[in-house]
Amino acid sequence: MTNDMLSLSTDYSVYVTIMNKINNSFQLVSQQSSHGTFNPLNLPPWIAGGSQISFNLDGTILTGSDGVVTYSASGKNISFAFQCPRYEDNALFIPLNQTSYRITYYGQNKYVQWDPSGSNWGPPNNFPLRGHPLYALFVVED
Repeated sequence: MTNDMLSLSTDYSVYVTIMNKINNSFQLVSQQSSHGTFNPLNLPPWIAGGSQISFNLDGTILTGSDGVVTYSASGKNISFAFQCPRYEDNALFIPLNQTSYRITYYGQNKYVQWDPSGSNWGPPNNFPLRGHPLYALFVVED
């Protein structure tokens, strides 16, 4: 097994991008991890309207990664959840959406430079149940 194959097979991280396609900015409310370490440790405090942020939740081969990030849009919260666990299925979901915004998520097991036009996103609200690492895109739209 090559070093590249070994490093891929032990990476239980989630690489997250949140794309804000509305005019309002989002403010960070909380970041929680039951498994894994956020990179950067402190996520961006704002996601400006029309922009995006990216971060990792670095998991280990023992536990994988499991986290939730909550941002506020005009006082109403949206939570983005992501998991790449060691023994269970991967997961991407929205446990809380107090806004009227539509949120769609996409996931893959390989690196993706997410195209803002959507040309390489794949089917909406779809992600691989198995395999690692997990690359996740959450898109917030009116």
